[in-house]
Amino acid sequence: MTRVKICGLVRPEDARFADSAGADYLGVVFAPSPRRRTEEQAGRIWKGTAAGRAGVFLDSSVEDVTRRAVELDLAVVQLHGSEAPDYCKKIRDAGPWATWKAARVVDADDLSRALESYADVADGLLLEGWSDRGHGGVGASFEWSVAGDIRATWPEDLHLILAGGLNADNVADAIEKLRPDVVDVSSGVEAALGIKDHEAVKAFVDAAKGR
Repeated sequence: MTRVKICGLVRPEDARFADSAGADYLGVVFAPSPRRRTEEQAGRIWKGTAAGRAGVFLDSSVEDVTRRAVELDLAVVQLHGSEAPDYCKKIRDAGPWATWKAARVVDADDLSRALESYADVADGLLLEGWSDRGHGGVGASFEWSVAGDIRATWPEDLHLILAGGLNADNVADAIEKLRPDVVDVSSGVEAALGIKDHEAVKAFVDAAKGR
């Protein structure tokens, strides 16, 4: 079954609800973003939840990322910047967490280049659309058919995480077409920036899990 990540969490009550609704991962952003949170805030957001903790970073130092991953007991380190393959390998080798590298996709060539660069140094490749509004959390989708042929030969040990433009209305179709291991949503379940709509969160999780 496809797993679900609810990202861009800024309030403990939203994290608790997403956890109770069946989310598998709860994401907090440590990168420059309107949803950015400190370590102390992240600890409060995740307190009392059972889902895996995912931290989102952008071009931070290896030392900073690994320190936070250890201190916050992260299940996933998500890299959204221009991190090079050797950087990703250092992050992955530094601890027990999964390392996901984000790739902004416009066409099949973008996806092929991302696979060539990161398939051997990351545990997952997160695919989202390109936007000049920023890296992630802006609802930027891409044409899923771009990944169709490549998905058939996708490395078995590399997770495919689908993000960007997902919501409760289209996530089931996305899962049927691309068979991602994880679907990742932030703005698609918000009532306002950073404020999760609990009904939308539940609808998204239910749709993704076929409930």
